[in-house]
Amino acid sequence: MGGAHDAVRDSAAGEAASAWRTHRSGCQINEMTEEHGTYAAMVVRSPGEIELTTLGRSPLADNAVRVAVEAVGVNPVDAGNRADGAWAGLAVPYVVGYEFAGRVLAVGRAVSDLEPGDEVWGLLPVRGTRWGAYAEEVVADAGFVAHRPPALSALEAAALPLAGGTALQILERLEPRAGEWMLVHGAGGGVGHLLVQLARDLGVQIAAPASAARRMFLESLGVVAVVDRAQPEPLRAARERVGADFPLVADLVGGGLLAASLPLMAEGGRAASITDLSGDLDEALDRNITVHGVLLRPGQQRLESLRRLVDRGVLRPVLDEVLPLTEAVRALRRVESGSGQGKVVLRVPSATRSSRGA
Repeated sequence: MGGAHDAVRDSAAGEAASAWRTHRSGCQINEMTEEHGTYAAMVVRSPGEIELTTLGRSPLADNAVRVAVEAVGVNPVDAGNRADGAWAGLAVPYVVGYEFAGRVLAVGRAVSDLEPGDEVWGLLPVRGTRWGAYAEEVVADAGFVAHRPPALSALEAAALPLAGGTALQILERLEPRAGEWMLVHGAGGGVGHLLVQLARDLGVQIAAPASAARRMFLESLGVVAVVDRAQPEPLRAARERVGADFPLVADLVGGGLLAASLPLMAEGGRAASITDLSGDLDEALDRNITVHGVLLRPGQQRLESLRRLVDRGVLRPVLDEVLPLTEAVRALRRVESGSGQGKVVLRVPSATRSSRGA
């Protein structure tokens, strides 16, 4: 796992500045000055349409922080909100992107725990955030921003807040015990590979249906039972491999996989889903299975929990692909394909300006 991770990181570090040439719209993506009061962002102009645009700065509220974004994590919810932001209360135009890493440019008068120049990461609500982090800079409530782990690069730090926070919240809801088996759908994805790391730290045994191409990756993370999902009845094959019903199921994919897993769960088992709850769920009622729907609630406490896990060496993101901000569409397609291993991250040009109360 380390070699592939380092290769992606080295490739990203070697990207030439030419990737940030003037866009055909005339917007210069790395031109972000206090005098002009503008910045570049990938803006959703209509459902499904996203383009590089210059935005004007808004005044900084007393409890807010302005951050120069260095990297932003790409997640399925970004693609969903790009296609239709209505569920999230968004009206065009808007900017997606809900986890990021960067440097503080300015802080409001009421902010005391952050200073210009601080290296930070942030986690924004996926509902109601109109101006997200697919941009050169982002303004956030100070309660959603914290100092990032020094052991992580900006690219790595941007890959953790939303995906890692979701994995943490899943485990908080499921309350796994050491030695229990958990069936994980989507174990190799952005949330999944972090969930596996956290669950293994708790002593949980993981079984995961996956493509043959992902077997080595998942085993390197500590997945005990990797079952080829191309075979007939892969879920039953996973149950036979484990030798008992599953007390725990985490569905990170959707498409009826949770419902299909219920007959293989133990009486009184616990399940969690971060996607749709489709299919026949009557089995949950018949067998007293608790089903949790999980939508992450952001905040500094969540970020601090992740930082401690990183500091302990428990948690580290694997970068599947790093792309420049201008290739946001390609990044979203990669995430939607479900074929990656780990997290996709967008790289944003860094800035060094700083001011207070701007």
